[in-house]
Amino acid sequence: MDLFSRLRHSLFVGLCLSPLAGAQASDCNQYEPADANLSGTLTRQVFPGPPGFEDVVTGDEPQVGFYLSLAEPLCMKGNENEADIDVEDNETLVQLVLQPTDYDNLRPYLDQPVVLKGTLFGAVTGFHHTQVLMQQVQLVSGMAGAPVDCELLNQKVGMHEEAYSPSLQGKIIGGKAWIYQAPNPTCTSKHEFLPQGTAVSVTSIASGGWVRAEFAGAGGKPQSVWLDQAQVVLGLGDAEE
Repeated sequence: MDLFSRLRHSLFVGLCLSPLAGAQASDCNQYEPADANLSGTLTRQVFPGPPGFEDVVTGDEPQVGFYLSLAEPLCMKGNENEADIDVEDNETLVQLVLQPTDYDNLRPYLDQPVVLKGTLFGAVTGFHHTQVLMQQVQLVSGMAGAPVDCELLNQKVGMHEEAYSPSLQGKIIGGKAWIYQAPNPTCTSKHEFLPQGTAVSVTSIASGGWVRAEFAGAGGKPQSVWLDQAQVVLGLGDAEE
């Protein structure tokens, strides 16, 4: 193939691919103030907060929140303030910035496929645990999960816990901590709780922001219960009751 033919071939290929590249770019989501619809699985996850933002096991405050685990890697079209994100970057988790009522509305859809609408912005502080976050979140579609069999869940999760021996010492923070029969928001009667400052020994941690903990019950007898990890700070040694 002579030089002219090669140039003509390269030009032809470029013209053929450019509409595809333009289509891919147009399929990318835009940052705020534009609205975006994202589909995936609604999950509850925990990340380390202050003071170190490194590890909840060594004393960082646990920050439990709702996240969208995306069905497809995220693609974002950058602007003067935010960077491009390509699907090759494999960003598949988006932190949701929610109000208390939003948590109540979305909780029945945990671990279920959903479509959410909101505006997207890039991480700014250590409290932002994913590269892109969604705010002004609205549920577009989804089906609430089936009722949870708490006894069965407690048996199943026991096979997948991250156990600690010796146990991890910690204490209750953030007010009274409800006692759960299994690691699920519905598995509590909201009649029994541990007051703030109660010393606990965490024997295992389950996914979704839950800990199995022991504490001194009536007469000093140890009791084992499930607690919301958001209310248990670890790595502080023995805490005052």
